[in-house]
Amino acid sequence: MLKKLILLIMASVLFITGCQAVKGVDLNKLVLSSSKINSAESKTTASLDLKYAKSKVKDKDFLKVLTLLDNAKLEVYTKMQDANTVSITGNIILHNKGKIPLRLYMDKKYTVIQLDNAKKPVRVSMDNGTSPDQKLIKDVQTKLMAPVVRNLPNPFPAHLKVTANTTDKVHGVKVKGHRVQAKVYANEVPKLLESFLTNLSKDEKAITDIVNALNEINKVAGDDTKMTADDLRAGIVEFQKMLPELKTDPEFKALLTSKNNVKTDIFLDKHYYERKSYTTLNIGSIPDGEGLTGITLKIKNETWNINKKVKASKIEKYSKYLNENATPEQFLATLDKKKSVLYSAMTSLMYSPSKVLKKSQVKVTNNKGKKADKITVKSLKKGDVIKVYSKTGSLIAAKESTGKTAVLTVKQLGKKSGKVYVSIIRSKHAESSKVSISFKAEKK
Repeated sequence: MLKKLILLIMASVLFITGCQAVKGVDLNKLVLSSSKINSAESKTTASLDLKYAKSKVKDKDFLKVLTLLDNAKLEVYTKMQDANTVSITGNIILHNKGKIPLRLYMDKKYTVIQLDNAKKPVRVSMDNGTSPDQKLIKDVQTKLMAPVVRNLPNPFPAHLKVTANTTDKVHGVKVKGHRVQAKVYANEVPKLLESFLTNLSKDEKAITDIVNALNEINKVAGDDTKMTADDLRAGIVEFQKMLPELKTDPEFKALLTSKNNVKTDIFLDKHYYERKSYTTLNIGSIPDGEGLTGITLKIKNETWNINKKVKASKIEKYSKYLNENATPEQFLATLDKKKSVLYSAMTSLMYSPSKVLKKSQVKVTNNKGKKADKITVKSLKKGDVIKVYSKTGSLIAAKESTGKTAVLTVKQLGKKSGKVYVSIIRSKHAESSKVSISFKAEKK
């Protein structure tokens, strides 16, 4: 089911961009111009909304994942110095947990990723700089995309609106260009796909160009396998035969509904570079979703300094790194378990929750005046982590126990009476549920 859903999404996005000239705006250039971007800066935000009823999600592990990812957001700032050198900084925001800082730097030698200020970033070797040049790969991909895009049919006219010669602000600067608004509904994809395959089968030049591009990609990847034009024609015929079967497949048929759709609003500059976009993916029909009934993904992007001088931001050198073969436990050991949102998120999926503290284990002392207030927790084991939250859910104190008792201090809980919420993280367990602890007003 997941593969079918991904196939449907990819086809929808492809058909949005595969349009001939409309109102004098050649939309094929949108796809092809992207390969001409050698450097740029961009800001991207994405939000995920999941629809599900807890009572209908029978798989407890799946429910944990849904709860964790629902209303999640991603905010990143990207600097593309060249085809091989890129940096990303930003945050992953989990609705029920908080922010996870994200940093990435990639060049010809390494990709370095640092999540949630881990003491040891993950560093992946790029074969000591012997990997295929990204610019070369991009050039070959352009050769592949050109004949594909040329044969894509227009989305149905009712779902396509083009505003030529308009203006918009990009990163605070007024830019002249064109606006494209388009929609593709899943129930329309089979017809569009049939048109594409028919167009492609009649375009001998496109078939030759695609075969040459695929063989060139294989060569760059170190694969000596060669495709012929006859192989591609046979593949097209085979796919054409498969389409009627796909349309009658119960699971795939259930996906082919207008409830599943992609909508986008794209602003292009005069060079047909995408400068701003707002895209919404709606999945409102998920057969056998195991309790998941809807997915909405919204992505907003803004790009500037295209093909101008851009310097990617390196991650400072560390004495030690993890590699791509590090275990989850090894990665967890690099995080601050007292404050790390990622530590809390990962352990919530990996382990069962710690046993909730008893109220009798916790005592809050609301001291008068400037003297720090205290939260004392007893009957602990060495290594237990105590976390104290305010009524708004903000973390106000955290401490790892060195013995049977832990004393946490807070500068000021408040002059009046109130409540704090206390949790515990034990070894090889996730964070417990919070227990509410009342405290008295300061003495007069």
